[in-house]
Formats: sequence, structure tokens, C-alpha cells
Amino acid sequence: MTHSGVLPLLDQVAAAVSDAIDRTRPETAGADPVVRRSTHADFQSNAALALAKRLKVRPSDYAAELATALASAPEEAIRSVELSGPGFLNITVPDRAVWRQVAARLGDDRLGVAATEDGRRTVVDYSAPNIAKEMHVGHLRTTIIGDSLARVLDFLGARVIRQNHLGDWGTQFGMLIQYLDEHPDARWRHDDLGGATSAVSALDGLYKTARAAFDADPEFADRARARVVALQAGDPATSARWSEIVAESEKAFRDIYDRLGVLLTPDDNVGESFYNPMLADTIDELVTKGIAVESDGALVVFSETVTGPDDEPVPLMVRKRDGGYGYDTTDLATIRYRIGALRAERLLYVTDSRQALHFQLVFETARRAGWLTEAVEAEHIAYGTVLGPDGKPFKTRALSHSS
Repeated sequence: MTHSGVLPLLDQVAAAVSDAIDRTRPETAGADPVVRRSTHADFQSNAALALAKRLKVRPSDYAAELATALASAPEEAIRSVELSGPGFLNITVPDRAVWRQVAARLGDDRLGVAATEDGRRTVVDYSAPNIAKEMHVGHLRTTIIGDSLARVLDFLGARVIRQNHLGDWGTQFGMLIQYLDEHPDARWRHDDLGGATSAVSALDGLYKTARAAFDADPEFADRARARVVALQAGDPATSARWSEIVAESEKAFRDIYDRLGVLLTPDDNVGESFYNPMLADTIDELVTKGIAVESDGALVVFSETVTGPDDEPVPLMVRKRDGGYGYDTTDLATIRYRIGALRAERLLYVTDSRQALHFQLVFETARRAGWLTEAVEAEHIAYGTVLGPDGKPFKTRALSHSS
């Protein structure tokens, strides 16, 4: 036993195998578990080979009995057991058990890593799937990278604020809600699907159908546009259906997060709709400060640092010609809120590299507006784009599914 009282890993595994031997075949109680280090796993037990002849059974059959018994061993000792060859047991221990062993040897639970973040309030924006749309492999990347950052920064002493910026607002919901109302027999709720498919998968398929109707039927398109206006105006019936779609989607996302073992919880979900009431004030401040100006009927912010192929400043559109807002405006309102209300001292956005220019322009605008100061760090954590077999990025909402 180590100086801190932590039993060596080999002894922990041996104890678990000995307990399995005692429980499966009492007549061999106290037998040597024959555990040693292995190149195929963390440890290997040859107990089944050693005891099979005495028990008059096939080694592989007895090894299977021991593997079943080890499945109920304490999680801190055994992570997994695999049968190999004529009766070997390849045993893997949990990562945390290795950590505990090293920490015990060093006499330091932090393994010598200092808490350098000193409570810095850090917002990590990651995952961000779209409501009523299936998650794809790109979302897996942002989810895993973001969660890893959140864990590391938390260990370093930061006050981590996880934010799942769900895509829960936009014109697509007018199409979908109108289609659902006109097709009451459509099955998309979790309880109605009976586990055959997820609500998100069903909604994704229905959205594609609604989009096809929108493109082919001008009358349906007019009704869908009117539904968008109703949603934005807070119409009770439309809002209720929208809330139901959001809830069903979040439930499906929760199942995936649970399988991945990530830290995201429902309390971390803050969708685009949350910032909708803040958009007008955000734009007003940009106009008042002379940062946003009119251009061809739209309201834009011309970059002071980025120029396009024509050597003209690249614009960030903050209000469209029709008076609508896009995700540029939402991201500005988001920064304003996170710094003002959440008191963030650091902002990390985990998205693919195609968003690099977008964030460069958004951060520049936020700094010119005075929201991002020298005391607040903002960074885009980029990763490579995930492509389909056609060499193009996945687009799960495309009518012709390219993934």
C-alpha cells in the first residue's frame, strides 16, 4: 500500500478477480487470481486457465463466468473486461484510477498543476445545434472540444460558464409550424414515435417537406411568412407550438449529451430567441456611437482592419434591408449580454474555421462599441470543417442529403 493509503492498481485488480472467483466457484475460494501487466490491456488474468482443469470445465467457459462476475466489480477498480484466446481476461482500469495512483505517489491531487486561472469568469460557447435539426459530426467536434476546454479551465481554477447557443429562431420555424398545423396527423413527438426514431429526426424530415411545399406553393409560402410574423409578435398559439418543438429537440439532444458524457445541462441552453428582445437596443447603441451606418438600405459596420478583394472595407450586416436581423446581430447582442450581465472576463467560441472572418468582424465591432475592453479576452477556437463524400460540408437540412 502507498504512503497515502491507496492500494496499487495491480492489487486492486487482483482483489476484484479474487472476489469474482470466490463468487462464481466457492470451491476455488482463495485461489491465485494470476493478474499481471499486459500489452493488450492494462492487466491480464490467467486464472481461468489455471483453474479450469481443476474445475473440469473449458477455460473459455470459465473465463466468461469470471467476466460476467467482474461486470459488477466496483467502477473505481474495473472499467472493462474482454475475453481473449483460450481463456485470458484482458482488463482495463478507469482513467481516474490511474490518476489517483499518480496523485498518491506525488502526494498532490493536482499533479503539480497550479490553479492559474484564479476564478476568471470564462464563457465557453460550444455545441449549439439547431432546433428541429439533427446533430451531425461537426456538432460532435464542437461539443467534445468545448467540453474538454471547459473541464481543463475548470481544473485550472476558472469560473466556467457553459453556453449552448441553440439555433431556435428564424424563418424556418414559420414553415415548420404552419406545416404541422395543416397536417395534424404528422407524427413527430417523442411519445408518439415509440422509440422508432427521435423527435429531431422526424422534425428534420418534416421541415424538408415543408420547405419543398414553400418553394412549390406560393399560397403556402404566404401562410408560412405570416406565421413567422406571428411567432415574432408572440402569438400564443404559435409560441406554444414553437415551445413544444424546442422542448422535444432539447430532449433528443440531452440523450446524445448523456451518451457522450459531456458536462452540458439544460441550464446551459440559451438559444438565439433569448437575445431577440435585445437586438434593437444593440443596434441603437451602434448607431448612436456612429459605428453602424446605412448602406444600400441596410445597416452595416464597415471593418477598419479587413478589406475585400476590391480593397474596400468588409461590411458586417447588422440589419437587413427589410428590417430583419441575422446571426451577426445576435452574436453582437450575445457578447454585450455576456459581458454586461454574466460579467465575463473571457469569451471562447468553439466553431469550425469557416466562421473565422465572422468572429473577427464581430469582435472588432464589439471592441469599437466598448463592450470588449482590454480586460476582456475574446477568442474563436477553430477546428477543421467536416466534409461529406462530395467534398462539401455536411448540410443536414438540404433536400438532397449530402452527408
